[in-house]
Amino acid sequence: MSSSKVFNKVDEDIQKYGWHVLSVACEDTPSFSYSIGFEDTLGHPEVIMSGLSTDLMHELLNDIGELIKKGISFKSGELSNEVVDGFPVKFINVSESAMSEYLRVAGGHYGDKGFRALQCVWPDKEGVFQNKSNQDQEVLG
Repeated sequence: MSSSKVFNKVDEDIQKYGWHVLSVACEDTPSFSYSIGFEDTLGHPEVIMSGLSTDLMHELLNDIGELIKKGISFKSGELSNEVVDGFPVKFINVSESAMSEYLRVAGGHYGDKGFRALQCVWPDKEGVFQNKSNQDQEVLG
């Protein structure tokens, strides 16, 4: 898909739904998905996730968008049980360098006006939230 078609689809989805979810499937590193439009339509930072199936991340990001529409706000450093029932996730700020590398289409959409981004991080099997990337999940803070 050409970049103009991608940006047209992003704009159409933001108009229709309030945001677009873009997924990137990777072979050598964890796949990731992120929102584009939360900042525009909801006044909330964009959200990126990594390391789960792209279908699941797409669904979770849409759920996060619906929670934000209902008035729930996510902030860096906060744990939330709202995203996945009975399973905590943590939100962290995404570094500027990671935003440039991973959220390229969002950067193109927002241009010079810029945007904010949080990562929704999930814990390992022992319930520990990782501070660094591993084979399961990229940590972009």
